[in-house]
Amino acid sequence: MERSLTCCQAIQHEIDKSHQVSPRSSNVTWRERFYRWRQLRRERYALRELSDDTLKDIGLSREDVQRESHRPFWDDRGWRR
Repeated sequence: MERSLTCCQAIQHEIDKSHQVSPRSSNVTWRERFYRWRQLRRERYALRELSDDTLKDIGLSREDVQRESHRPFWDDRGWRR
């Protein structure tokens, strides 16, 4: 999981470097949005699969995970901070 997270972060960093625009700008392509939505879906699914001990280690509760996993895929607060 760490390797894929690092890979996704590196890809996101490359996208951020090549497009210095806000996420709601019309300059963000549909390909980038689709990629990000798929990424969010994968991350939220992976978060649901973590054990309670792992969640405790990273400082999240099961309620936090449920709240995050039930958000719609297009709800991407904090993208490109």
